Amino acid sequence: MIDPIISNAPAVDIVDVTIDNFMSEVIEVSNSKAVIVQFWAPWCGPCKQLGPVLEKVISGYNNLRLARVNIDENQQIAAQMQVQSVPTVYAIVEGRPVDGFAGAQPESAVRQFVEKIMHEAPGAVDISPLLDAGEAALEAQNAKQALSEFQQALAAQPESLLALSGLVRTLIMMGDTESAREIIDNLGEDRQDQPEMRDALAAVQLAERAGETASEIQPLRLKLAAQPDDLQVHQDLALALFASGENEEAMDILLASIKLDNSWQNGAAKTQLFEIFNALGHTHAAVVSARRKLSTYLFS
Repeated sequence: MIDPIISNAPAVDIVDVTIDNFMSEVIEVSNSKAVIVQFWAPWCGPCKQLGPVLEKVISGYNNLRLARVNIDENQQIAAQMQVQSVPTVYAIVEGRPVDGFAGAQPESAVRQFVEKIMHEAPGAVDISPLLDAGEAALEAQNAKQALSEFQQALAAQPESLLALSGLVRTLIMMGDTESAREIIDNLGEDRQDQPEMRDALAAVQLAERAGETASEIQPLRLKLAAQPDDLQVHQDLALALFASGENEEAMDILLASIKLDNSWQNGAAKTQLFEIFNALGHTHAAVVSARRKLSTYLFS
């Protein structure tokens, strides 16, 4: 099994602040990392729900601090920040509030809030070149290069779902479905449901269905040559080709099946083709080409 992540998660940076250290622990620190300021009170039920969620979400970032302010003991800070209710959360970057929210929020909303803030955080690393290089390597079926690019991206931003999705799809290409599934299973349901992870989840599910079929490619090729109108053979061969990373040929086989009989098994070939689209991502060059061909077959 391939070790998918090459960095250790950073320690969580959490500090309780008062009027005496607010300037040094929040304002000054916000010049080197983003600071999430959580206003809370011991009697506040929603605060007790939100606190653990904030701690969990920030745990993957090395340039983010959570500063907690008890408003009962620090009314002056609450007044200066115009806090009208608790819980209230502000994000401070380079000495100024850049965003915030009031009330308890689900983990998915808190995560979106934090990820938005991290784009403005001091010390944030731009991983977009690594992500682009990883996607290009995937399209070229250069799994080794893709693995390196996505691992570097995760080392810089361990919470990046785009990098994690790329890593999962790379592991599928390398035949390591077990490691890919382990990554998916270790994510919370809210993160699995994020748009960035949908393609990765589709790839895992399709690879698991493919199972050991990659070894059956040659026998299935011979069978198709002998029985070119057998649509079940088309279906089986396409799945085997996908399992071995021959994505473009897998899509061509399914397109040929659709051209022969689009209605076979309630459109099974089209369903499997869409699963491959989702697994590879809709911007993949081969997917774009296959979509054009599909439109021609369906609407001509």
